Amino acid sequence: MPRYAMRAGLLTKGNQLTHLGEYAVARDPYLERPSTQWLLHYHLSAPHGSTAFWHFLVRQRFVPGNMFNADDLVADLTGFLAQETGNIPAPRSLRSTVTVFTGTYVKPDGLARLGLLEEGSDATYRVPTVDAPDTWALGYALADYWSANFSGRLTINLDDLVHGGFAATFLLGEDRLIQLLLQLKQEGMVDLYRISRPYQVVLLQPSAEYALQKLYEG
Repeated sequence: MPRYAMRAGLLTKGNQLTHLGEYAVARDPYLERPSTQWLLHYHLSAPHGSTAFWHFLVRQRFVPGNMFNADDLVADLTGFLAQETGNIPAPRSLRSTVTVFTGTYVKPDGLARLGLLEEGSDATYRVPTVDAPDTWALGYALADYWSANFSGRLTINLDDLVHGGFAATFLLGEDRLIQLLLQLKQEGMVDLYRISRPYQVVLLQPSAEYALQKLYEG
């Protein structure tokens, strides 16, 4: 499934392994580790990713405690595509897309190990409270997100991560995000200034590959 692998951050557009793909092949070839699955989820749903509707649905619906069904997702997707492209695909196409989206998170051969979505017997879905990602998984995502959105900047506001879509991708509120950033601060990857708002985040180690090395070899 090269198209899926490309959107999930494992392959380049030229069908070459990315750095994440190389580590996954060497260290987690069955893509079973929660950290690997978090990073696949991140690439699928990142605000700057190649699948804009995926980020929209995650941000719209993946809130702990939220419940919805396929019809809700079809309505969300219809509204999003109408606003972004001015076109609305056929209902059958929309429902097929929603099936792929939900199946990614509930099927055992997808990202079900993350537990981001629970499927009920009455065709409804529930978003549970889940464990936060591994510190270095977040570190990799932060470096990638920073490169895509704040290239050349050493410092950004914490609000840029909380309200810009980064935290929502990992189902994190501000407090849980700060806890993970403090762990990355102890590891020397970031610095965090919370004397007064707006809080500042400093990226000391901008290499996503460095975070991958720590994640898979540490």
